[in-house]
Amino acid sequence: MNRKTRSTVGRGLREIFAVAALLIAASAIAQGPQLGATRLERPPKMTADPNDPSWVRCPVATGFKDSFTNKAAEDQTESRVGYDEEALYVLFVCHDSKPEKIVGREITPEVSFNGEDTVTFSIDTYNTHSGASISKFTVNAINTRSETIAGGHSSKAEWRGIWQSTTKRFAGGYIVEMRIPWKILSYPSAGKAVDMDLNFERYQARTKTTTQWAYTTPSFKPELLGRLLGVNPPKKDARSKLDFLAYDAPQIQDGVFTNRVGIDARYAVSSQQTALLSLSPDFLNIEQQIAGISFVHTERFLSDARPFFTEGGDYFSPVGEFEYGIPFYSKRIGMVNIGSKFYGQVSPTAKIGTLGVEQSDGSTATFTNYQVNQGANYSQALYASTYELADHRDALVGTSVTRKFGDWVLHSSDAIDGKDGRTQTAGNASVAYSGAKLYSVVQGQWVDSSFDPVLAYVPWQDRHGYYTYTNYNDTLAKGPIHDWNFFLFTPNFHQADGTIQERGIQTGVGFTTREDQNFSINHTYTEYLSGTDSYWDLSYGINASNRFKQVSVQYQFGEQNSTASRFIDVKGKLRVFRSMDLGLEQSVLVFSPDARQTVASIGWQIDSKRSLTGRFVDTNGFQNFFLSYQSAGSSGTDMYVILGDPNSVKFAKRISLKFVWAF
Repeated sequence: MNRKTRSTVGRGLREIFAVAALLIAASAIAQGPQLGATRLERPPKMTADPNDPSWVRCPVATGFKDSFTNKAAEDQTESRVGYDEEALYVLFVCHDSKPEKIVGREITPEVSFNGEDTVTFSIDTYNTHSGASISKFTVNAINTRSETIAGGHSSKAEWRGIWQSTTKRFAGGYIVEMRIPWKILSYPSAGKAVDMDLNFERYQARTKTTTQWAYTTPSFKPELLGRLLGVNPPKKDARSKLDFLAYDAPQIQDGVFTNRVGIDARYAVSSQQTALLSLSPDFLNIEQQIAGISFVHTERFLSDARPFFTEGGDYFSPVGEFEYGIPFYSKRIGMVNIGSKFYGQVSPTAKIGTLGVEQSDGSTATFTNYQVNQGANYSQALYASTYELADHRDALVGTSVTRKFGDWVLHSSDAIDGKDGRTQTAGNASVAYSGAKLYSVVQGQWVDSSFDPVLAYVPWQDRHGYYTYTNYNDTLAKGPIHDWNFFLFTPNFHQADGTIQERGIQTGVGFTTREDQNFSINHTYTEYLSGTDSYWDLSYGINASNRFKQVSVQYQFGEQNSTASRFIDVKGKLRVFRSMDLGLEQSVLVFSPDARQTVASIGWQIDSKRSLTGRFVDTNGFQNFFLSYQSAGSSGTDMYVILGDPNSVKFAKRISLKFVWAF
C-alpha cells in the first residue's frame, strides 16, 4: 500500500471509529438464568423416566422462550442436569399439544437434523461467556445422536467421544435422556467448585420454532447463556493418557498393488490440553467437497474433511469470514508424511493451537494461533505461519482484536507476510451492530499487491476500500409466511492506482412458508476490473427442511463479466425403502465457455453402523464414480471397501480396503 492510499484508508477508518465511539455506550453484561449443580449419589437408570429418584433431586429448568420473539413457548419443555465422577446427565421432557405430529426421520448418526424434533444440550465448561469453548449434544425424537465437541474432533468414535442417550414417547410428548462422560470433554482442573455456561434448546418441527431455556437472541449472544453453579469436575483427568488410531489401506490401482499404513497418537497432556502425532495420515479415501461450476471472480473456497485438520480444528481459526483472507487454509497442504499438533486451554482465558507438517514434496509448514477471550466483550489473537521448500521461505504474522459494547462490535485484523525478502501487509477494521434480528457492518480492508502467503486463502490482492453489509431476519406469528430475511451488500474497492476492483450493490429478499417452501430473489449490479455483473438470481424449494423429499431450483440470468450468461441448478433428494437416500443435481452454465455438471449420489444406511454410499460426477465430460461400503461409526474396528477414487476428476480403476483401529 502506498503512503497516500494508507493515509486515506487510515483517515476513513478513524472517522468510522470516531462516529462509533459517539454512538456506543458500554453496558453491563446481561446475565442468563442460573441452575444449581447437583452431584448425584447414583446415576439415573437411562430409562427416560423423570420419576427416577436421581432426577427428582435435580432442580428443573423451565420457562423456555421462542428464540426469535423471546415469548414463552406454547409447548413447554422441562430440563434437568446432574453429574457424578464419571459423567454429566441431562433430561428433557418435551410437552407437545399435538404429539402425533412429532417428526423423527434421521437414522444416520453425526448429521444435521433438518426439520425434525430435536433437543440440544450446550455446555462451556470454562465459563468463558464467549462461546469459544461450547460443546453441543443433539438427539432427535427417535434417538439418533449428533455432537459438536469444543475444538473439533476426529470422526472415529473412540476419538470423537462415545456418549449415550435414550428417548421415549408419552401421551403428551417425548422424553430424552443423555449421559455425557467427562472423558470426552475438556474441563478445568481447578480442584474446587466452578461455574459453567450451559443452555437447553428444543426445535419443534411442526411449528418451525426453536425454544431455549436461556434466551441468547437470534444472533446468539453467548453472554446470555445460563450458568450451572458449583460443579466439581473430576480432580484427575478422566481421559485416557495415550490413544492410538491406526489404519491399513491396501489397494489395487491400474493393476498395481500398493499398501499404505499410518498411525495417529494422541496424548492427553492434561484435562485441558492435547498433543497429536500423525504418521502418513490417509488423505486419499476422504470424500471432499465438489467444486461447482457457477462463475466466480476469485478462487473458490472449499471445506476440508481430512481428519488430521478437523481434529482440534477450531483452535486454528483466528480470523472470521469476509475479512482480508483466511491465514490458514488447510487445502494448501497436500500429502503429509508426518504431522503434529498441540492444542487446548493454557489458562482459563487463553487457548493455543499449533501444528507442523512435512509434506511428501519435502516442504515443511507450521501454523500457530494464540487466542485470549476475556469474557464476552474482549478477545484477541496472535497467529503465525511458516513454509519452507528448498530456498523458498514464507512467513506470516498477524493479530486479531474484537471488542464488544452491548450490541456493538469493534473488530480489526492485520497481517505481515515476508516472502523471499519481500514484505507485504493486509488487514481490515470494522464496526458492526448485532441486534436480535438486525446485523449491519461497515468494514475497511487493504491488501498489498503481492500479499499472497503460501498457507493462506486470500481472494483479492491490491485491494483497498470498504464494504457495508446489512441483514434482517424475522418470523411472523400468523399468515402463510413463517419467516423472511433481507440483505444489502455494497462493496467499494479499488486498486492502489485508483482503478475500480469491485464496486456495486447486491440485494435480495427470501421467504419460508408454513408449508415448508422457500423462495428468494436477489439482484446484483457490480463493476469489476475485468467487466460488469448485472443479473437476477431466483430460487424456489419444496420441503425446504426435509432432505428426504426435497426439490429446489435456482435460475440466474443477465450478464457476468460483461458477457450474457445463464445459470440453472436443479437439485432433488428422496428417501426410498425407509433407509436409502437418492440425490441428483444438474447444473448448467451458459457463458463463455459453457459448462455442465451432473452430480448423482446414493446413500443406504443399512443399520446404525453399516452403510453404502456412492457418487457420480460429470463435469464438462469428465466423469468420475466411486462406491464405498462402510462398517463404521461405533467402537471397534472400522472397515471400508472403496471402488474408485472419491476425489479424482476421471474414474480411477481402483479398489481399496481400509481398516481403522483405535486402541
